[in-house]
Order: sequence, then structure tokens, then C-alpha cells
Amino acid sequence: MTQNRWARQPADPAAGGGHELPPITSLEVSYRTEPGLIDAVVPPPLVPAPDALVHVRFTDIDLDFGSFKWQEHVGWFGVDVEHDGLRGEYPLLIPIDLERAVAISRERHGEPKKLADIVIERSGDDVRASMTREGVTFAEVVGTVTGASPVPPAYETRQFWFKFMPAVSGRGFDGDVLLVQVDQVRTPVSVETLDAKLVLRELASAPLVDLPVVEIVSAVWTSRRATTAPRVVGPVDPVAFEPFAAARYD
Repeated sequence: MTQNRWARQPADPAAGGGHELPPITSLEVSYRTEPGLIDAVVPPPLVPAPDALVHVRFTDIDLDFGSFKWQEHVGWFGVDVEHDGLRGEYPLLIPIDLERAVAISRERHGEPKKLADIVIERSGDDVRASMTREGVTFAEVVGTVTGASPVPPAYETRQFWFKFMPAVSGRGFDGDVLLVQVDQVRTPVSVETLDAKLVLRELASAPLVDLPVVEIVSAVWTSRRATTAPRVVGPVDPVAFEPFAAARYD
């Protein structure tokens, strides 16, 4: 019988919130940038947190559920923000090396994902991680593990994403621009501190250098579990958001 894989019966997605994933490993660096720069990259109605830092993460996801296996390397570049009295993180860019995850992440959730080659390596106490697009390694961390740190208890946090569809006309949006709030509970399993150096390089489609490193506040090699529950908060002002949309697609 001839197959037809262009149409499928709708089914409830496996993901959707509240589930806890097995521990995943991340290299995470947080740093201070120059005063006032974070203000310029945060779309309303979000506002920068008073002591906002920039966060760079390299995460190795390797999950085996028996009949289903999921592998990807995911980057993260974001800043601390607040909305309606709640503190969270706003991602400017989520580089990822899995093509199939890019479109659905943007369209369903509003995650600013772009394809990139991501390397995460550890040999003994030596670690290295990098993100590369268009032949440019635009973020790179090299460091040495200096020791284990106390493992903190589970804690609540959140992320804020924007879900939108660029207009067919080429200007504005077709439909509402929606603010998505992602409530999380993170449960650290292990934490090791790093003596690390973070280098950012110029790339127009991933302009991390626009938030230059002034001071590294923390650098860790960590493993943790997390639950994730995204939900739509509601529409936002499309005119105020429009200047921040183009960077998702260049």
C-alpha cells in the first residue's frame, strides 16, 4: 500500500509542562557587561532586573527513554529580567545543533533558536565549549575545574519568550505577539567551579559582542534536573516589540 506521510492524525504532544527530565550537563558562565547595554536589548513589557547579568550556557542533552533517544547540544545567551514582579531570564539567542528542533521551537513556543555547531568537551579538569555559525566561533569558553561546590536545593525560576508570526506584507505581524512565561523548577545534582575565560567574536547573525564581557561573576560545570511548564501570558504591544523581531531571522 502506498504511504502518505504528509498528513497525520493530531495527537497530544509528549512535551507540555510539568515533567522532569533526567540530569543534563551544562557549562555556564555569568558576567557583567557595560552599564545601560542590557536596557537596549530587552523588549517591553519585560524590564531588566536591577542587578542583571548576562548568561552564556552550553548544554549537552543526551536522553535515552528506551524506544526514544534525543541528542542535541544547545547554547544559551540571555539576560536577567523582570515581569509583573517576577524575576526570570530572557534569551536573546538559543543556538542549537539539531535542525528538526528549530522550527517547532520557534513556532510553538517562541524560542529564538538558530542552527549552530556547538562543542562541549571535558578532559579531566580541562573544559572547552564553543558556538560556531557561518564559519565564525562567536562564543568560546576555555577553563579548568577548581573544585566542587555545595549543591544548592531545588529552586523555582522562569524564562520569558515571545511567540509571533512575521507578516506576509514584510512589515509587522500576522496575528498577535504573545508573551510566553516558562515556569521551571531546577534541581542541581552536582556543581563544580571553573577558572574560565569567555571570548566573544563578531558575527552579525549572533551579535553577542554587543554585550561585551566586563567581569565574569561565576563559571560552573554543573548537572541538574528540571521541570518546565510554558504558558501564554497574553498579547503585547506589537509596535513596541517590532524592533526586536528581526534578530530572530537574520
